[in-house]
Amino acid sequence: MAVSSSNGVSDNSIPQNVIIKLFSFSIALFAVPLTAYFWSLKTLFHGENTLYAGIVAAVAVNVILLLYIIVAFREDSASSKETEKKKQ
Repeated sequence: MAVSSSNGVSDNSIPQNVIIKLFSFSIALFAVPLTAYFWSLKTLFHGENTLYAGIVAAVAVNVILLLYIIVAFREDSASSKETEKKKQ
């Protein structure tokens, strides 16, 4: 997304909200599976079945990735609607 600045040079900077979303999902992608693994190992499986706790962690990773994809598509559709409004 190139935005013209006052001196005519294009600005290729990434919007701050995109960086914040990427950073927060990156932190979640690290923290949520670890938390889910150890929580499920301690509370659901009582320290006995690490395989199922690993499956819980894998499901948590997939949920985070799915949420990231949904947020990205919504952001993309919102920006395309803004572009259409500007053209009219």
